[in-house]
Formats: sequence, structure tokens, C-alpha cells
Amino acid sequence: MTRYMKNKISTLQDALAYQLQGLFFAEDEIRNELTTCIQQIRSIEVRNEIDHYVKTANEKLQKLERIFTYLMQESNPRKNDVVSKMIHETHHLLKLTSSAHLKDILMISCVQNINSYKTASYKSAYLFAVELELDTAIDLIQQILEWELATGKRLALLSIHEFNKLNESNKIQ
Repeated sequence: MTRYMKNKISTLQDALAYQLQGLFFAEDEIRNELTTCIQQIRSIEVRNEIDHYVKTANEKLQKLERIFTYLMQESNPRKNDVVSKMIHETHHLLKLTSSAHLKDILMISCVQNINSYKTASYKSAYLFAVELELDTAIDLIQQILEWELATGKRLALLSIHEFNKLNESNKIQ
């Protein structure tokens, strides 16, 4: 039992709330922590995409707040160790990397990892809400999930673009 849960997880709605509390923490961490990473990115395309991802965290937090209101539960975030460790790893990798272009590529990779984790978590929350027949929660989670999936696609394309630039520069040398 965590300090954020009043009771043990004994129902699917408890599991949904627990999952969403972890996602709430994740969105807040992204909003606060990835902002400092953006400053280290050279590529304008990469910087803009990561900045967009950080800014959408605010909208996701608002939607999560609405879901908690609908569930009649507090939106107390619970620490999400997975996201914390991925963000820590992002900071660590950027510190270790001397090449500006390689930093761009690693930043995309790190955000893809975070995005993949969150996408899977939102899918689980969506399935819980569907099973509980919580139409409002379903709609809100679906909107967030669509944003995460769209980000995943854009990051994949951006990754290919940045690797192609790396290959071009290696051919020149």
C-alpha cells in the first residue's frame, strides 16, 4: 500500500486510479524535467518536437484531473519510478555525450522510450475504463492515447531523419 492510496487495490476502479496516478506523476515529471534537456538539443526539428511533447503534458494533466473528478478521487500523483529512472537516464546520457548531433539522436531515443512506456500505460488504463464502462474516462484517455501514438510516429520519423543526417556527415568525413 502506498502513501497515496487509502486502501489496498481491491477493485478495477482502484487499479485504474492507481495507474492514472502514476501517469499524472509522469506527465508532471516530463513537464518539469525535460525542459532542461531541450536546451541541449541542436536540431530545431528535434527541439520543436520535444518542446511540443513537454507542452502537451499540461493538457494531459488537465484531462487526468477531469478523470479523477469523474472518479471522485484525488489526483494525488504517486511516484512513478520507471519514468523517474528514464528521465534520470536522459539527463545522464546527455551529460556524457560530447557530439551535438549524437545528443539529438539520444534525446529522441530517450523520449521514445518514455513515450512507449506511457502509451502502454494509457492503453491499460483505457482497457480498465472500457471494462468499467466509464464513458467520460474512456473519451479522455482515448484523446491522450491518440496524442501519445501520434508523438510516437513523429519521433520515429524524426529518428530516421536524424540518423540519415549522421550517415551523411560520416560519408563526408
